[in-house]
Amino acid sequence: MPRSSIFLPEHHRRLALGWLLICLALVAALFWLLPRSQINSSVLALLPKQQLAGVPEDVSDAFRKRLDRQLMWLVKPPEGAQRDNALNAWLQKLQKLPALQQVEGPMDDASQRQWGLFFFNHRNALMDAATRARLSAGAAAQSQWILGQVYSAFAGVSGKELTGDPLLLVRASQMAQQQNGAGMTLDNGWLVAKDTQGKSWYLLHAELRASSYDITSSKQIVGQLDALKTQFEAQWPGAKVLERGTVFYSNYASQQAEHDISTLGVASVVGVFLLILLVFRSVIPMLLSLLSISIGALAGAVMTLLVFGEIHVMTLVLSTSIVGISADYTLYFLTDRHVHGGQSTPLESLKKLFPALSMAMLTTVAAYLMLLIAPFPGMQQLAVFAAAGLSAACITVMCWYPYLAKRLPIGPTPGLGLILCWLHAWRSNKKLRIGLPLAVLILATIGGIRLHVDDDIGQLQALPGDLLKQERQIAALTGQSNEQKWLVVYGDTAEQTLQRLEALEPRLAQAKKEGAVAGYRLLGLPSMQRQQADLALLTQRAPQVAAELKQAGLNVSVANVSPQWVTPQAWQHSVISQGWRLLWLSLPDGRSAALVPVNGVSNGAAMQSLAQAMPGVGWVDRKTEFSGLFEQYRVMLSWLLMLAAGVICAIYLWRFRWPHGLICCIPTLLSLAMGVAALGLSGHSLNLFSLLALILVLGIGINYTLFFTNPRGTPTTSMFAVFMAVVTTQLTFGMLVFSSTQAISSFGIVLSSGILTAFVLSPLTLPGKKRGSNK
Repeated sequence: MPRSSIFLPEHHRRLALGWLLICLALVAALFWLLPRSQINSSVLALLPKQQLAGVPEDVSDAFRKRLDRQLMWLVKPPEGAQRDNALNAWLQKLQKLPALQQVEGPMDDASQRQWGLFFFNHRNALMDAATRARLSAGAAAQSQWILGQVYSAFAGVSGKELTGDPLLLVRASQMAQQQNGAGMTLDNGWLVAKDTQGKSWYLLHAELRASSYDITSSKQIVGQLDALKTQFEAQWPGAKVLERGTVFYSNYASQQAEHDISTLGVASVVGVFLLILLVFRSVIPMLLSLLSISIGALAGAVMTLLVFGEIHVMTLVLSTSIVGISADYTLYFLTDRHVHGGQSTPLESLKKLFPALSMAMLTTVAAYLMLLIAPFPGMQQLAVFAAAGLSAACITVMCWYPYLAKRLPIGPTPGLGLILCWLHAWRSNKKLRIGLPLAVLILATIGGIRLHVDDDIGQLQALPGDLLKQERQIAALTGQSNEQKWLVVYGDTAEQTLQRLEALEPRLAQAKKEGAVAGYRLLGLPSMQRQQADLALLTQRAPQVAAELKQAGLNVSVANVSPQWVTPQAWQHSVISQGWRLLWLSLPDGRSAALVPVNGVSNGAAMQSLAQAMPGVGWVDRKTEFSGLFEQYRVMLSWLLMLAAGVICAIYLWRFRWPHGLICCIPTLLSLAMGVAALGLSGHSLNLFSLLALILVLGIGINYTLFFTNPRGTPTTSMFAVFMAVVTTQLTFGMLVFSSTQAISSFGIVLSSGILTAFVLSPLTLPGKKRGSNK
């Protein structure tokens, strides 16, 4: 059907009826999709899909999910007789929480006996590295160490221990375990750390049943834990609780972002509707705006569920930001009807505005669809939601509003005098037409000079001071930071994984010696190959050690060197794996993996090279990997933005010819430059989020040029419509500037300043014969 024919009454009625049927189909589709889809509330779903280099995806996902569910507490109880009661009270409170599982505190007497018994029964298989080194050096080295333990006033070696374990293998393993405890000691079954004042802090550990990134469950559990902590510290004066866990950070981030966006979103929606009531002084425009926004939200939700099979709660919250843009189409049509309703029919108004409305919709939709390039699933959902929603909102205006706006009040345009003065200034004041763009260019240059690029993901979210303070205290007490840097060792079988882990050990020791890392934790589970080699070493050295000890006057028997194999399954089900099971993973297909946490990393490149040089080893640095991913997409979007701006300028030059085509490029280019410069002027840095905002500046700001260059429009109507559009957009996107989340705030700064610049300079694009016209 030719475009001109759609404005015939009979043809347009068919379009209106067809759109009604489509909207009813969308309603039916929504009711059909909702039971088959889910509302995702995981913060993790908003982050980029992270494929760790050299690590199988299922291995990295399994470890990540397991680690992110861990919780730990360090408790300083009141001194004196109340110590044990306070510790047990806190332990019992945690055990009663249904959201927690595997709550572990002290090792009871039965577990300690099982621990010692397991080590004794498998002492030949669980040889520590120091004992292995002494035996490899010769029988004399081990015998001298045993003599040192026997005659030490502090060791307390009994005759019974020496008879049962002549090589003191169990004692040596216990000493190695304590050294691996990063300065923590065992006191009455509790793992204890000492602070600089000599106060004791007792360790407790638990695991979440649900994901730490689930917004609903994390909010609930953090609230419960905060209440328990407050109650505990009030009940036991002098007691103090330190806490660590991903759930505390994810809950803070999600609640802060959700509060900011929802609060600002409500304020922006209310502001848009109040503006419409104030300007039109009628509820009809407000109801019509609400209708187009609702149809847009319906189409956006249906399309998002069809494409992704789910919709994130933050997508629903962020979708409030498109309210102002959805209202622009309604306001442009209603403004023309409000001003020219007495001289033209609704269909004539639509015919006049159709080129600008359709081009504005297409450019904005294209800008949002460019967000699909971003690695963030949340942004991708927002792109689909906005593209479908804005298209539906604009089509609603085109199909229905010529009929629904018939009763719209017709009257003088509010602020018409100011609009005429502003347009007259652009027509008659050459200094304004040259000076204002030049001033913007100078300001953009100053901001650009002060701008710096920072792809560090840590700069995107200001972390709470209380949690950071606790994190520093825990790191000082335990010697274990929360850097989320580790090596992953994996293999097709458990034996292959353990052999690779043992091959990694000397390289890690060398890296520590060179200062690349301050420390690391290795799983104390030997491979079968090592157990067999250790047994052979014991078989050779045991008689020699016994002979050396007899010569020194210590009558001992030759140690029993029978096989005492330890399998990964037996180790996992034993009490000695408590606190270490977290570092071992067994997959259903027989593959296995081990985690090697490191701390104090000063040379990440060296650790990356170490991992690459060994088969089945991957280096994981989540923060650095995310920052690298941000940099990669930032560079890609920069080129894409330059290409898009170049294409738009070429279209302007082709459509409007020289020199007016070049003039039309100025608002577009300066709006992009000012959006970036505002970051430098406000002290923010350029990152991926800034470029995502620039995409929307390009797509939305160009609408103002399209309104003014519409050959069928009038300058006053266009100016008023553009003014209403920029105010509604500022009420939605501009409110994001006040967000306490840095990423959202910088996103709002770029959008607000860029779109405002596009509005201020948009009259520059008026053809010479129309500047200042009030017709």
